[in-house]
Amino acid sequence: MKHFGIIFVFLAMAGLLCAEEDISRGSLVRVRASIQPYDQFRPWQKKSPFGLNGTGVVLPGGKVLATAALVANRTEVGLEKPGSAEKCAAEVVAIDYEANLALLQPVDRNFLKGFSGLALGPALRAGDKGEVWQLERNGEMLRNQAEILSTGVGRYPSDEAGFLVYGVRVSLPKRDDSYTLPLLKDGQLVGMMMGYDRDSQEGSAIPVPMIEHFLKDAADGKYEGFPVLGVSWSPLRDPNLREEVQAPKSGGFLLTRVNPRGTAGRAGLREGDVLISVDGFKLDEDGNYRDPLYGPTAVGNLIRTRPTVGSPAKFRISRGGKEMELTGTYDRRARDEVAIPTLQFDQAPKYFVVGGLVFQELTGAYLQEWGNKWSERAPQRLVEYFTFQQDKRPDPEKKVIFLSQVLPSPITLGYQQLSGLVLVKLNGKEIHDLAELAKCIDETKTGDLVFEFRDEPGKLVLRAEDLPAVSEKIGQAYGLPALRRL
Repeated sequence: MKHFGIIFVFLAMAGLLCAEEDISRGSLVRVRASIQPYDQFRPWQKKSPFGLNGTGVVLPGGKVLATAALVANRTEVGLEKPGSAEKCAAEVVAIDYEANLALLQPVDRNFLKGFSGLALGPALRAGDKGEVWQLERNGEMLRNQAEILSTGVGRYPSDEAGFLVYGVRVSLPKRDDSYTLPLLKDGQLVGMMMGYDRDSQEGSAIPVPMIEHFLKDAADGKYEGFPVLGVSWSPLRDPNLREEVQAPKSGGFLLTRVNPRGTAGRAGLREGDVLISVDGFKLDEDGNYRDPLYGPTAVGNLIRTRPTVGSPAKFRISRGGKEMELTGTYDRRARDEVAIPTLQFDQAPKYFVVGGLVFQELTGAYLQEWGNKWSERAPQRLVEYFTFQQDKRPDPEKKVIFLSQVLPSPITLGYQQLSGLVLVKLNGKEIHDLAELAKCIDETKTGDLVFEFRDEPGKLVLRAEDLPAVSEKIGQAYGLPALRRL
């Protein structure tokens, strides 16, 4: 009987291992992307192409989840079955660069036939254990034990947007497809790794509540993104400040700026209001609410992850010592309708070359071209516009046009060292975008073109009659495919 018991246990363990192997083989694919970003410093061309490899999670229904960073600025995306040479082109059906998530679909709908896919698991808390899965070259699965170190609102790689994020401790061997990896618990998807430091063996992961929000939004084929409140605020710990703004005895924080296009502004919130609660969740002096799962959590998660675009919003505020209820609808206009867009993946930068002067519209993508310390390395006048755009450029129709560089030509001698100058006017007229600048120059056939800038040298002057011949030579000399992209 003892031998039969041993055989039974052995068979049970073998069956469990086979079941786990079936789960792994029917749930992951390799994602191979060809990437070629636009060159923000030379906006008429792209950078050299390169490839990225990652692990995609097959979902029930035949779509594949990956990080947006894996397929940003893609020229081609393909899927490959583990342990096989079988490949298939894929298309991106939904992508969110803020949340760093992308949903892929094979062009051949039968490519993933037989893949069961992974179901979503529960949200995790600090101290919970899980596994980070990697694919070996031969298609075998490598399972790495992981621990959730922290849960809270933090920054994501492509943006400074505040989203829920897991801090993860895990020892990951280097693999060619480790650009993006799934985090699992009990055979269910609970997160996607999006950053890892090999020295500290710690990384960050997109939590399952973010993934659920993303997939639910993308289900109807009309992805709308995560809501945004559209405010700046200050803690209310100082009793003197609380007294000055006539805040309640406890709780709430002070709104220092309200974007009229945002969820809060459209609901009637104003600068100087004390925000006491959102959707029935009370807020403390530091901008935290008590989450049922995570405990004290920053208000960013309450605003951005729990509701969806179009869902009702409810605010309780104190204004001049009087408490009141305001209602509205969650949207993301404060994020989309801006003079200086933060993210600009998969989009060609706008530019206009006139007589050797290269003008561009300021974007976050241009500033990030200066590297990880772009806020220190980029022209500080441009960084200032970007950082304080709600004050300096509250009207989204009024873009920041700047002189990015000067290509040497017979009519730009002495100007070559100039860059980063913000354009204010052309021939005395305020210029609001590149299209308007190009139109004004095209309509000026004779006489001077006087460019007025915010900083020294203040003005540059070109003769309109000289532009046609000079522009043609510049295009030929520098190999520009076109002198403008508006």
